[in-house]
Amino acid sequence: MSIVQVGLPSFVESLAGTLTSYGIIVGMFSLTQCIFQYPYAAVSDKLGRRKIILFGMVIYFIGTILCFIAPNIILLIIYRAIQGAGAYTSILQAIIGDIYKKDQHSKGMGYYTLYMNVGYFLGFVLGGFISSFLGFRSIFMVQGILICFSFLIIFIVLKEKDKDETMGDQNNNMDFSLTNIKILLKDQQYFLALLFNSVRWFIFGFITAYLIWIFQDNVRGFGLSEIISSYLMLGVLALYVVFVYIASKLINRFRSRRISMVGQIIVLGFGIFFFFPAFALNLPIFLFIISFIGIGIALIDPAGNTLLLEVIEDIQSDLKGSGIGFNNAIGFFCSAIAPMIMSPLGEIDIALPFYVIMLMMIISLVIFQFKVDKKY
Repeated sequence: MSIVQVGLPSFVESLAGTLTSYGIIVGMFSLTQCIFQYPYAAVSDKLGRRKIILFGMVIYFIGTILCFIAPNIILLIIYRAIQGAGAYTSILQAIIGDIYKKDQHSKGMGYYTLYMNVGYFLGFVLGGFISSFLGFRSIFMVQGILICFSFLIIFIVLKEKDKDETMGDQNNNMDFSLTNIKILLKDQQYFLALLFNSVRWFIFGFITAYLIWIFQDNVRGFGLSEIISSYLMLGVLALYVVFVYIASKLINRFRSRRISMVGQIIVLGFGIFFFFPAFALNLPIFLFIISFIGIGIALIDPAGNTLLLEVIEDIQSDLKGSGIGFNNAIGFFCSAIAPMIMSPLGEIDIALPFYVIMLMMIISLVIFQFKVDKKY
């Protein structure tokens, strides 16, 4: 998915698109991905993972080819929506649950997270080179080739086990009933954790795409090439991943509430520089500020997930499936609408989206200080 991000601004501009249309294109993919995640997962319980993931790949491939030939912005938005409808992320996690026994789920998810991050970083590097030397439309061609390769691997290698044997535990863990959600939402701490994680999803849903646009925009941004942009994003994201790991270690010692608040304070402390755009929009200073904002968000990321799990455990431990599933559904939605809302603000003033982030952090910090239970 990340291979598209670096070249997408050039593609949008070539079709006479704006930052607003760019945000819609980014958000539309995430929106249809959000809509179809749970139906794919639910149907795969009945028909098997292999059939549904191959079906998703076909839809994704069709959307990818259509994006490659898109003649205008409207059709590109529609074709990206088709692509998102074929994104099969949730089934991958279910496959991990099928392949690994219950006491090895953490091992399987560790591999899953590792390879997802490796792929995400490689996508930025490859996207920059492909866009620069072969043209931005070629990215969708390469994406299509990767999907075909993946289709063959899944078709040949993935074998379905006995569904009665492998699905029983998962169906219990994926309980997503409305009754359970009502039980969770009645608890103030769960609602606050849900709200905090929604803010986190919202910020992360647009910040990466917005930074790429700023790096490449010739009018109000820095006018950098796709290759340089990919290197810069790779550096920022590598720093982010390192501090996600550090945060996961610190949470065990200092608890999720405190680490969350430290992350929010870091974001606020460095985000304040955007009130001085003449200073902040110098490229080296901008990278310095963005790096520390990334560190703050990296501390918030695992702290938010840990807080959610701790709260659910205190309410009713067997509601983890419902609680996490509902959180992810809301999160995907917030991540999808974020670029659609924030990109038009960036058209008004390049620093305006950062002001919105700071406002969110201020509200979140006040809630954590006075409402979130100190035992977390």
